[in-house]
Amino acid sequence: MTASAKIRQAPLFLTCAVFALVAVETETQACDAAMFDATTIDIQEVSHWLKRRFSAAELEMLTPQDSRVELYSCSCYDIPDSHFPYRIVLFITPKGDLVGRPDGAESAVRITPLAVRNGNLYCESASEDRCYGTFAHPCDFTDFRYGPYLQSFFPLCKMDETATGFPLH
Repeated sequence: MTASAKIRQAPLFLTCAVFALVAVETETQACDAAMFDATTIDIQEVSHWLKRRFSAAELEMLTPQDSRVELYSCSCYDIPDSHFPYRIVLFITPKGDLVGRPDGAESAVRITPLAVRNGNLYCESASEDRCYGTFAHPCDFTDFRYGPYLQSFFPLCKMDETATGFPLH
């Protein structure tokens, strides 16, 4: 299978993964990739990132064990540390990880790149010369990057239970 064929196959797999993130709240529900149309997800930015990161020969040699997709739904109810509500998807590869936000509109999903992660270091996805810092968990990154904006919408989210008078977890 050629490198371009592998990238063309990615939408069906990613459609399933991102659909699970955007529309399915329980991790126990199975995703049947055959029931989704690959045109319902726009992963053009992900494909461009993969092509910049890997040569055609490297893409040809990638196996399913070399990469994976992780889905995160950050929440005020996360334990032990609460996070502002934010959904992200990580495209994990041997050469770093693309951190993206799934944006759903009606029956379509678009992935918006937020950062590139190498280990615990998060950098701008466009240049990678400018970095945001190191974060132990992807939700810690979204709190840093988007927390000041989200605070006004979720004012009690990260407050201590003793300050609010009711348990947050």
